[in-house]
Amino acid sequence: MFEKITGNIYIHPAETYTDRPNIGLIVGEKYSLLFDAGNSVYHVENLKNELREQGLREPDFVVISHWHWDHSYGADAWKKTVIAGEKTNEYLKKMTSWKWDDRSMQERLESGEDIEFCHHMVKREYPDRSIITVKTADIVFSDTLTIDLGGVTAELSHIAGPHSEDSIVCFVPEDEFLFLGDSNSKDLLNNKWHFDIEHEELLEDEISKIPYDKVLVEEYISRLENIPFDKCIGGHMDIMDRDGLYKMVRE
Repeated sequence: MFEKITGNIYIHPAETYTDRPNIGLIVGEKYSLLFDAGNSVYHVENLKNELREQGLREPDFVVISHWHWDHSYGADAWKKTVIAGEKTNEYLKKMTSWKWDDRSMQERLESGEDIEFCHHMVKREYPDRSIITVKTADIVFSDTLTIDLGGVTAELSHIAGPHSEDSIVCFVPEDEFLFLGDSNSKDLLNNKWHFDIEHEELLEDEISKIPYDKVLVEEYISRLENIPFDKCIGGHMDIMDRDGLYKMVRE
């Protein structure tokens, strides 16, 4: 269910079983915008059904926060205008050539292009991996992009951060609210850590052992200081205030 958290913003909560992220919906008088595309056609079908049941229109624009599969692989299923940062779109272009048979997936594990966690989550989310379609963006920007939705504004900014160099955020000034994507999270792709699908209960403990890059964190915070947000939400986390966000990434 999409929960209304401000006058203009709804959030559909993350789901851990197949690593589906929080999905943000910003509703204006003329247009609506979805922040993050979802991780599959199955995820998108569920989101569309819930929008319909709640009497909410489908988004006119779908924004991808960064290239990771759980935030981008649902983009094609929306059949809407997709927006992404320049760096993200380069990654998306690369993934359009990926193959999804067992051997190809195993080769990406061995080369370091993928990690065990994503490997198993993709298999779980997609009973039929042949339907995976990676869509590149229709609109690409390099630094910032502002969209007037009618009475409410979506300000997109390339923020980088400790999770992935291509991360963007979405600030809604009328609500003083910031969508972070996974920009505030740790780098799971380039740090060594252990994930065992047979012992998922250990996932949070394993992630807690991964260090934040302190230099990237301080650069990230310095960029956030230019955004006058009051509340924010990460891709797989609950709503936080500014102090809570800074405390989390610094600790």
